Amino acid sequence: MPTVAQAAASPTAIVLAGAGVAVGELAHLGLIVAIVFGGVAYGARVGYAAVHRRLALQGRARRRLARIDPWSVPEPWRSYTTRALEARKRYRQLAADCPPGPVADYLANSVAKVDAATEEHWALAKSGAGLVDPPGRTERAAKSLEEVQAELLQAGGANRARLESREAELASQLRSFRHLESVSGQISNHLSELSAQLEGVVASAGELVASAGAAGADLSTLSSELSSLTGALEEARRIMASPPPS
Repeated sequence: MPTVAQAAASPTAIVLAGAGVAVGELAHLGLIVAIVFGGVAYGARVGYAAVHRRLALQGRARRRLARIDPWSVPEPWRSYTTRALEARKRYRQLAADCPPGPVADYLANSVAKVDAATEEHWALAKSGAGLVDPPGRTERAAKSLEEVQAELLQAGGANRARLESREAELASQLRSFRHLESVSGQISNHLSELSAQLEGVVASAGELVASAGAAGADLSTLSSELSSLTGALEEARRIMASPPPS
């Protein structure tokens, strides 16, 4: 009967022992490979999501930016529009650069709100600029009204009736022009505030991106500022739609 030492030294035992060690090493190697490839796959998914989000944002930016031309309106409307465009550009960049997570998702979803706010800001700037064009018309209407009223002091008969009709026409025109100037001034003030609000939204977004790695990032401030911006735009629309005095 072979001894334990002889059995251990036999070729068959050596082969079997080697096979067992090989199987063990392969299993260990397989676990390591699985972990490595799993990490690579996760990284690839995260990278793809970030790239996809950036490309989508850039594509929307190219489509929308072409619609807004600050140089087609005079000051102060041009400055308001330039500020709004710069704020939107920074917001988009923050949304594109934010590490994947809840903050990045919120920013990506809220880009549409900032886009809409910027476009409405532009519409108000164009309308506000148009309300006071051409320059000097209020002064000309006031001067014409004074001239007609001076003529009325010396007029009589049929000529007086014509001048009275002209006086009423000019007075109505002057009230309308002054109303439009008043509305334009209010819109200008609102756009200045709206530009500052947009910049505040961007600042809050920047703080969120800086703390995106922290657990439980607070999105309430940014959400509140976006809601406030929407409300301010609605108020500006209401002022723009106010009827002139009769």
